[in-house]
Formats: sequence, C-alpha cells, structure tokens
Amino acid sequence: MYNKKLLEQISTLIDQKLESIKTQLDTVEMKVELVNKKIDISQEETIDTLSKLITSSYEMNAKRIKALEDHLQNLHTQ
Repeated sequence: MYNKKLLEQISTLIDQKLESIKTQLDTVEMKVELVNKKIDISQEETIDTLSKLITSSYEMNAKRIKALEDHLQNLHTQ
C-alpha cells in the first residue's frame, strides 16, 4: 500500500511539474508568434520600400534618357 501511495504522490508531482512546463511552453509559443508577426510586417515594409526605390530609380533614369534623347535630337536638327 505504501508503494502505491508513494507512486500516486510522485505521479501528482510529475503532473504538476508538467502543467507548469506546458504553461511556460504556451507563453513561449505566443511570444514566438508575436515575433513572427513582427518579422512579417517588417518584411512587407522592406519590400514596399525597395519597390518604391526601384520604381523611383526607374522613373529618374527614364527622365534622364528622355533628356539625353531630346538633347541629341536638338543637336541633329541644328
């Protein structure tokens, strides 16, 4: 009987410790999800910024090319 009682007590202690570990794990999982969301948002912002930079550079180059073409056109017509 004593062994059975002792095993039950051990089992109860193990269950309590496991419950504590599960709670900690849940907290860690929530924090990881939050970090992942922040990373996703950051990546989207980075992609948007790079896209705007590329578009802006393309437009500036197109204007430069147009200005050069106009200048060359003016030289040929003179």
